[in-house]
Amino acid sequence: LDSNDRAQPIRFERTEEECAYIESVLRTNVLFQDVVRQGTLIDLATAFDRVEYKKGDVIFSQGDTDKDFMLILEEGECKITIDGEEIEGMYGTMRPPAMVGELALLMDKDRAATVTAKTNVVAFRLDRASFKYFMKGPLVKADDIKTDIKKIDQVIDQVSGVKTRYGGDIIRQFKPSRRWLWGTWHGTILQQSWKAAAASMLVSTCFIAALRFFCRPTWAPGQIPDPTFPVISRLIPLAKLWHYLMTITTFILTFFLSQAYTLWRNMYDTTRKIQGRLNDIGLLIASTVERDDKGKYTARGEALLDDIGNYSRLFHLFCFANISKKFQVLSTKRGMSRMLSRGIISRQEYNALTCPSSTNGGPHNVCLTWILIKCLTAMKDKTLPNDHALRDMLFHKLCDLRGTFAGISDQLNGRIPLAYAHFVQVLVDSFMLIAPFALYSELGLWSIPAVGLLTLFYTGLLDLAKILLDPLDNDEFYEAFVNVDIGVLIREGNTGSTRWKYSAEMLPFATNFES
Repeated sequence: LDSNDRAQPIRFERTEEECAYIESVLRTNVLFQDVVRQGTLIDLATAFDRVEYKKGDVIFSQGDTDKDFMLILEEGECKITIDGEEIEGMYGTMRPPAMVGELALLMDKDRAATVTAKTNVVAFRLDRASFKYFMKGPLVKADDIKTDIKKIDQVIDQVSGVKTRYGGDIIRQFKPSRRWLWGTWHGTILQQSWKAAAASMLVSTCFIAALRFFCRPTWAPGQIPDPTFPVISRLIPLAKLWHYLMTITTFILTFFLSQAYTLWRNMYDTTRKIQGRLNDIGLLIASTVERDDKGKYTARGEALLDDIGNYSRLFHLFCFANISKKFQVLSTKRGMSRMLSRGIISRQEYNALTCPSSTNGGPHNVCLTWILIKCLTAMKDKTLPNDHALRDMLFHKLCDLRGTFAGISDQLNGRIPLAYAHFVQVLVDSFMLIAPFALYSELGLWSIPAVGLLTLFYTGLLDLAKILLDPLDNDEFYEAFVNVDIGVLIREGNTGSTRWKYSAEMLPFATNFES
């Protein structure tokens, strides 16, 4: 450690309320949980000084190396810009009790984003030396914290749009041009199956070389083998068996692929249906929420729309965290703690999501319950019309939403029986294992490229079926991205959560809704 890391941190006079606020933020933040266990939380809270920024002030600039501090927001909002583009939605706006700039101190890296005061901001600031002092305690596992936060932030960046698979498209798009298709490599089955094809060609080459070396054939290397030659005459029955096997393999493999694509298509349609039900709920509420005499939302009507939109976004996010291994970290306590520190969820939402009773039902179910209860409460206080038709429609949409999401797990759990997948794998492997020996009696030296092409196509078909059977990439079978970009689905859901609020914000006619 250098001298700055060993130095005692400067203490600042803080009121009891300020200390309590800072401690509450630190206690729920994954970065400082080891400091909490170490019992130095009170000392850490007094190491923060209070700072203020005016609207438009640049707090951090992307690439900064000279701003050695982090912030805890107390009042106001900040916006995030990366590579000159402002991040939209809740992932691009930081509100209290968000923590800003701590990752650069932890990782000892340049600032990854530009942070600008969106409004006047009041915050508590901790300098790098004090940060390092408390992070070097005996109970602090800094390396584990770095690994966890990096993993969580990678997922959040994918959801926010900072990182995308296909440039913002939900799946990799293609152009119908033959030249373009032939010239494409990344994300194709060729990229996956070329190694198996090369291995089959190597086996075929070694077999032919060994046969010519040990058996001394009478024909030239480029000619078709003599069927009366002893070794070739023994290979001819194997070639007939191989042709019978080709018929069976082709039929079963193509049927297997069609079944796999059906699952993939059903999964895609189901995720779109979830988005549709969330949009239906937003449309119903935006169309019936309380308005004033001029047709504008009342304050409590707008607050209801904001709450429903927020809970819809969280439900959609936690849905995929429940079924996708890559996003699963967001549904853990550490993941939610990180979401809290980045301002994605509020303190009240974090407390409700992490309480023991909520964790048993899953955060997605908790958020769905919030939506329903919020709507029923709004009907009771007349923010929404208290009529049976609207209530029945909302019940129907929410129950349909719950059932649709539950169907995803059902589809994935019953995607293909093990015996079926095992049989197809053994069949294709047996077919390709025999090919180098069976084809030589008919094609001679040309059996080498023939074996390569057959392996490429048959193994490629089987690999394609496996990819389609794993629409969420949970098995990580394919080394390149092929399936749906879940981050795009979630971002589309985030956009849909506010679509109907803003669509019905201004009306070209007067309304006579009763309060």
